[in-house]
This record gives sequence, C-alpha cells and structure tokens, in this order.
Amino acid sequence: MRLEDTSPLPATEGQLRRHARAAAEAPATSVASAPAEPVESTDAATPRPRRKRRVWPWVVVGVLLILGVVAAIVGMQFLSEVKTARAALEQAKTQLSTLSTELGSADQAQVQATADAITQNVAVAAEIVEGPLWNVAAKVPFVGQNVDAVQRVTRAVDILVDRALPPGMQFMATADLDKLAVEGGGINLEPFRQVQGSIPEIAAAFTAAQAEVAPIDSSSLLPEVAEPIDQITTIIDQAAPAIDIAEKYLPTLLDMAGSGGTKTYLIIFQNNAEIRATGGNPAASMILTMTDGKLGYADQASSATFYAAGTQDEEHMSLPAETTGLYLPTLTRHSQDYTFTPDFPTTAQLFQSLWTATTGATFDGVISIDPVVLSHMLAVAGPVTLASGEQLTAENAVPVLLSESYERFPNGAASDIFFADTAKRVFDHLTAASWDPMKMLAALEQSANEQRVNLAFTNPEAQALAVELGVDGALATDNVAQTQVGIYLNNSSVSKLDYHLTSAITATCDAAARTMTTTMTLHNSITDDIHSNYTLGWRNGSYGLPRTTMMLDVLFFAPHGAQITQTTPAAGDVQRWERSGVEKGNTAVSKTVFVPKDETVTVSYTVAFPEGELGPLNLRHTPTARDTAVTVDASCEALFSQAG
Repeated sequence: MRLEDTSPLPATEGQLRRHARAAAEAPATSVASAPAEPVESTDAATPRPRRKRRVWPWVVVGVLLILGVVAAIVGMQFLSEVKTARAALEQAKTQLSTLSTELGSADQAQVQATADAITQNVAVAAEIVEGPLWNVAAKVPFVGQNVDAVQRVTRAVDILVDRALPPGMQFMATADLDKLAVEGGGINLEPFRQVQGSIPEIAAAFTAAQAEVAPIDSSSLLPEVAEPIDQITTIIDQAAPAIDIAEKYLPTLLDMAGSGGTKTYLIIFQNNAEIRATGGNPAASMILTMTDGKLGYADQASSATFYAAGTQDEEHMSLPAETTGLYLPTLTRHSQDYTFTPDFPTTAQLFQSLWTATTGATFDGVISIDPVVLSHMLAVAGPVTLASGEQLTAENAVPVLLSESYERFPNGAASDIFFADTAKRVFDHLTAASWDPMKMLAALEQSANEQRVNLAFTNPEAQALAVELGVDGALATDNVAQTQVGIYLNNSSVSKLDYHLTSAITATCDAAARTMTTTMTLHNSITDDIHSNYTLGWRNGSYGLPRTTMMLDVLFFAPHGAQITQTTPAAGDVQRWERSGVEKGNTAVSKTVFVPKDETVTVSYTVAFPEGELGPLNLRHTPTARDTAVTVDASCEALFSQAG
C-alpha cells in the first residue's frame, strides 16, 4: 500500500499551510460512515520524523525589544545626566555673577561661601561629563561633536575653578577693593606683592583651559550648544592675554609704582584747541612722584617757565635733517611744538633734554593726556570745585578748558594761572576722592583707544609694557606686528581755533594693486560769539585770511617700505610750506590747507604697499576735542593680516 507524505524530508511551511487549508475546506465526514483505514509502516522500528517550528524570528524580535528597552533606559539616563550637568553649570554661572558683585563688599565669609558653591557645582558637572555614556556619545556622528564640545568647555571651567579661583580668592581676601585706590593719595601695593607668586599658576590654568577649548569648531555645533560655549570661550580668550601680561609685567608695574623706590614722572597736557600731531600744544605740565604706590606732587610748569629760564628757543636735542624737513623749524626749539611729530618717544626725549638743561631734572617716564581724558576720569571720580566755586565736571571739562577759559582770560599769563590752578585741584581731587579703580581703568582704556594717552619710559621693561598695551605712541619701524598708516594735523595759524574742528576718516583699499586711500574731512564750526584774540588766528593776516579760518598742516605718513603715490590737494594752500621727509623709516609729506568758517575741506592720500605679508592695519590719527569717526572699508580685509 502506497503511503502519502512519508518523504524523509520535512514538509515546508508553505506545504503545511496548504495541507491545513485543504483539510479545512474538505466536506465533513462522519466517523461511523468513514472509518479510518489502517496505515502500515515500512519500518516499524523507525519513528515518523516530527516537524519542528522555526523560532528564530521571535528570538530576534525579543532581543530587539530588550535592546530598545536598554537603549531607552540608557538614553533617559544620559538625558538625566545632561540636565544635571547643565543645571550645575548654570548655577555656577549665576554664582560667578553673584561673586563679582560680592567682591566689592566686606563680607569675606559670604564671598568664600559663594566661591565654595561654584567649586562644588563645577565639580559635579565635570564628573558627569567624564562618565562612560558621554564618552560613547562623543563618538556618535553629528551628535558627538556637540557632546565633545560640552565636555571640553566643562573641563576648561573646571581647570579654572580648581587652579585659578583659589589664588584669586586669596588676592581678593587680602585686597579691599574699596580701599585699594587712592587711600592716603595712592594705591596699596601689598596685595599685589602677595599675589605675585600665584600669577604663574593662574596663567598656567588659563593656558590649559585655552588648550582644552581650542579644537572646538562652534560653526559645526547646534545653535543651542554653540551660543553658551562661545560665551565661555570668549571669556577665556579675553582674560588669558591679560593674565599673561600680569605674569610678565607685574614686577615692572610694582617698580613703576615706586615699590622699590621713588619714581618721578612728567605729565604733559596736550591742548586740542591748538592742535598737534599727537593731540595739541603741550604748554602745561606737572611733575608727580610715586613712592610705594603713593602719589606726590612735585612741581608745575608752562612754556613761560622755560622762557624765564632762558632755555626756550634753544635746541637741546638734534634730529636728522630728513625728519626736521617735515616740520616748521620750531619743532626742536619751542616746547609748545615738541608734539609736531607723531612719534611720542621723540617728544618725550625732547622734554627730557629741556628739563635737564633747565633744572637738571630727569624723569623715569613722560605721560601725555588731554582734557578729554580728564573728562573721562571725572566721570568716575566726580566733579572738582574750582577757585571760582564752579564745578568742573565730565560734561563741561572740555568746553571750559579748551574754549570758555580763553574768553574769560584773553591773555596768556591769566590763562596759564587758571590752567595751573585747575590742574592742581584736579590732581588733589583724584588723590583724595573715593572712586572705583576698575571703572577708572575702563576710563583710561577708553582714552587709550581714542589715541589720547601716550607713555614713554626710560626703563626698558616699562617701555615694553607700553608697547604691549599699544600706548607708546611710536612710529612703527616695520610692518610685522602692525601696518601703521597715519594722518595727522598741526596748527599753523597760532590760535586756539581747533576746539571748533570736527573730522572724520575713511579708508578704502585695492588689494590687487596693493594700495590704500585714506580720506579725511575737516569742518570749521566756529561760532560768532568767539572774540578772544588768544583764540583767533594770529598768523592769518599775513595770508589775507579772516582770523576765524583754520590753517592746518596735514601730515600724510606711509608705513615702512611703502610710497605715497598721490595726495589731495596735490599742492597745499601755502606752496612754500610744501614739505617731505622720512621719520624712523616712514615716508611722509605735509600739505597746508585753509578751512574757512562753516566750510568743509577734504584731504586724502594713496599709499602703495611693498610686496610681502602686511601686519594688521593700525590707522593712526590726531585726536581732536571731539570724537573722530574712523571707517575702514571691507575692501581692506584682503590686504592686511587680521591677527592682532
């Protein structure tokens, strides 16, 4: 008897399904009417093979479900860690703001408690981001770079809090910032001496923090990640150079402040009403001393001092003929004209030689400021009461000193007395009043950015600091650290008209031709109520000009190796005053222009640069009594290095 479905190979699942379907569709048969037919086996000893059901799909599904659950748990754990780390860092950020406010208080216990809380929060965040989940996530494409950035920033903050905050707190505990400035007419140097040994560790911490965040490319991060990271890295990048300067120059700063013995400085006041290349006529000056941080008043002088001594109108220091050819011959003979040159170290040397010839005095440094700087300082220190009883304030200092005083005191002797008394009262006020030293530093920084502060020192380390801070006022001798282009003004009318001068500067470039054109507009806004003979032009009559017309020598300076290819005007209004020369390797020409009342004159020049890389552009100009708007066109970006 033939058997059905007895093949030794198991039926396929498709076959089983077909058999099952066929059986279900067959007519029902009664057991009684259709008895089962006995089946004979061909081999009674061999059992019929059993059909096994495949189970592997269910195993795969089960494994995937388990992995999904695990992934969900891991993901939830990671998100939980992200939230915890973020909360800790945000708390630390808030506490840092609180700490900066508390530092001005006398509650050292509260300051320390806040610092401890910052340390704890940053430690929590740092421990979390170094966990295994973060290390794995950092390797996931796209997401990983964001995770890595967060890890790096957290590590950088942890470095600063762990290594820089403790010595910083030690300094703050020693220095009472409210009493740090001007107590007894000076600055308490002891906290700075104590912190000196900690500066290297603080600097090393900032260096390590910078190295940690350096690989971060914020342009590839999610916006919600990039923004806070940029905030932190910016703070690190801005603070690190200041820490480096502190490490490098703190001993020098202490020495400059008289920590090792008295230092003597000449302060010259540049009068922008009679304009000069670095500011104005330096007729007024004061000698100050610094002894262990305490300021002292030594003497005052004006140009009349040197006339009385017989040392005015004499040359006490010679300059190269190629340089003196750029200026009126009084550059080296009249102290009022020592600032004709835009090279402040030369001005300082001229004053040093004059004082040595007059009194035998020598100075550790020469410092130059103008009335606008005084106005910035008075904004911090408050007003000064003058001999007349009126108040000299941040708002009225410039007009009072540069214009109104000449209407009140129309002769030179009377105005000299007024300026001398005012300068002494301002000095006494600054050394006796209580003011915020950080705000005063900000005021001086603003003044320096406006090119109103110049410093020159005999100590090479002190002079290196002035160069580092960009307040040396020197003509550059190469184009490596900077490419220095300059446009300067000198008064030739012998007047105080230039208080009424407003100016603006624009620069455009042709990178392919390697040229730059600098343009300056000059506007004379003198009003009809100005009558003082001391203000109006003394030399104007010789040239048939109204006394309200400004006569300005415009100096065009090209950087090292560059040439001036054209000027506007091509010839000045006084052709016999056409001048050209070279000062410290910088080629320059001078053109005299007349600027009548209520009129605007435009001057310009084009410089062709030498081949080779050019350092960052430094566009210097003469600071006037009013702000000078300076605009450098985007066309110059391709010509100069942007690093600085």
